[in-house]
Amino acid sequence: MLVSLTEIETTICKAAMGVGLPLGLGEEAGLAARHMITVGIGTIDGFEYALQAVKQKLSVGFNIDNSCTLHFTSKIDGLLLSSIIAGPSACDLASSITTTNKEPAKVTLSRVDVPSVILFVALVTTVDKPRGLRVSWNTRNEKLIEALCWHGSLSLAKGLPEDLLLDGPAEMTLGPIMRKPLSGNINFTPCAQHKIREVNVASWGRIKSYASRLLVGSTESSRLSGAGSGIAIEND
Repeated sequence: MLVSLTEIETTICKAAMGVGLPLGLGEEAGLAARHMITVGIGTIDGFEYALQAVKQKLSVGFNIDNSCTLHFTSKIDGLLLSSIIAGPSACDLASSITTTNKEPAKVTLSRVDVPSVILFVALVTTVDKPRGLRVSWNTRNEKLIEALCWHGSLSLAKGLPEDLLLDGPAEMTLGPIMRKPLSGNINFTPCAQHKIREVNVASWGRIKSYASRLLVGSTESSRLSGAGSGIAIEND
């Protein structure tokens, strides 16, 4: 099934709101998914898994007190850390921090539900930042992933593209990059030609079902408040 970039971005944004997340997080998720498509790597499946985890209350937000010490953990013991919720804050923090001796500090995230979503949020975060981000984690089969994000482009220093799509939970590390990195083993850059993408029909269907939760049922009372086409009033 072919879907346009704009539809992917707006539908994932609406889906995030449909599972109970605020508009800002929905916009971040939609933009990250769109940028993922433009660099030609990844699938929407990871975003669908992350949305499903929030909907089913398997993943939650982060403990704010711990994030002040650069460590993002689930705010509820025993549940996973939501990549959609924690990603934007963790990436913004990682791109701006330094230690007192001018050496880059690191942000850590524990038990992340979908590591690839964090990576794609990091990737889009660097588009208009003077710094890049280094994102690393170990997959479930103990493969080390190390990705370098710079101005919206991605270089894989360690690991393979297919390893990015393995789900979590995973322990992740984010750190700033002060200079443009040398090319990694595998490189991806944004391409304007990537305007549509073949998507998994089942995953896309579930994402659209989450988005449809925002639709207001067409009842007489809802039409009075603006939903649907309104109530027709006939004059004698």
